[in-house]
Amino acid sequence: MLYQIKVKESQIPVIFEENHDLPIFVLRLVFKNAGKAYEGDIDGLANMFARLLNEGSDEIFFKELELRAIDFSANSGFESFELNISCLKEHAYFAVEKLSLLFERVNFDENLLARLKKIALGELANKKSDFDFLAKNLLNESVFEAKEFRTSKYGDEQSLAKMSLKDLQDFYAKHLNLSELIVCGGGDFDFTEFEALITPCLSKLKTGKLEKAKTFKLSKSLKDELLIKPESQQAYIYFASPIDFKFDDKDTQLAKLALFILGAGGFGSRLMEEVRVKRGLAYSAYAMLEANLSYQRVFGYLQTKNENAKDAKALVRELFAEFVKNGVSEDELTQARKFLLGSIPLRYESLEKRLDMALNEFYKGLELGHSLKELERIKKTSLGELNAYIKKHTELAQISFASVQNK
Repeated sequence: MLYQIKVKESQIPVIFEENHDLPIFVLRLVFKNAGKAYEGDIDGLANMFARLLNEGSDEIFFKELELRAIDFSANSGFESFELNISCLKEHAYFAVEKLSLLFERVNFDENLLARLKKIALGELANKKSDFDFLAKNLLNESVFEAKEFRTSKYGDEQSLAKMSLKDLQDFYAKHLNLSELIVCGGGDFDFTEFEALITPCLSKLKTGKLEKAKTFKLSKSLKDELLIKPESQQAYIYFASPIDFKFDDKDTQLAKLALFILGAGGFGSRLMEEVRVKRGLAYSAYAMLEANLSYQRVFGYLQTKNENAKDAKALVRELFAEFVKNGVSEDELTQARKFLLGSIPLRYESLEKRLDMALNEFYKGLELGHSLKELERIKKTSLGELNAYIKKHTELAQISFASVQNK
């Protein structure tokens, strides 16, 4: 259920589920407009701040949490920044007290920052031989013209070198505030207990102000970028195409059905069947809807032999064009519907999964329970309705590629 709590002068939305199946406590703090897209001119700043919080407030911070089996993590995404806690109910108050302490005493220490930079540089060095990572980054750089996509969330050697404690302090002050906050949690508590538990902790945060949300569009020019790596034993191919998708559209289920049939459904999907099973041109082939607040696209990838890369890309183009032109069959729709409806129990089987679904709905401006209503619409979707939708979205066939291979 959706609640609100007042902290200082801010009304904080709270997604909460009371559940007494197990004596547990779950808390997730999501700060909107606080991820990589909002770190300014210093790439990797959000990720580095997450690393800093994951060191705790002092040397005994995580020792005390581990003694009580309290899980704590800070994570930076492209759009948002998250803090997560889960533990037994008996340790909930201790966990929240430690979080309060962390808010008050973030360990802004020069020696710690130097150590974390070394770790980040080591990870970046390893990523240079991670061809999946390189291909995905090459795709993002080529299909988006915005500077926010010029590096991965780790930043690069230059940005890490110039990053200072002052930059991290400014990021904390600007982005982890009450105006950007969504609270999600629950467990073996009623809401009054939950509110009393977390409110003193949240009062440690500044009120701040809501950052203007950013949006990004794919480049209108089609790209086919290639990065040669002589040591690569196979071709790593990533691709993307635009899709006209809005979360509040009444036909969002049609986009999800279409992409499930085309490439998100694993074995049995159009891409896997044609590219791998029939032609043997790839070990795997997927395409899925990637729908974020800041951008939407169809995102796909496949791996194949270096000598098959050209033919594999040509086949993907052909399959997307044929998909847009002729749509899907009744059998494909039936199988997709069965899978999506049959997987409902798995999506809601635990408290964490239910909270995650509700948070995702709220974050994207949808009413709670939207996903279940969308599944009801999937039940009623006809073949004619789905194919009319697919044929209308000719932009799906505007595919850009980025490949890492040895020739």
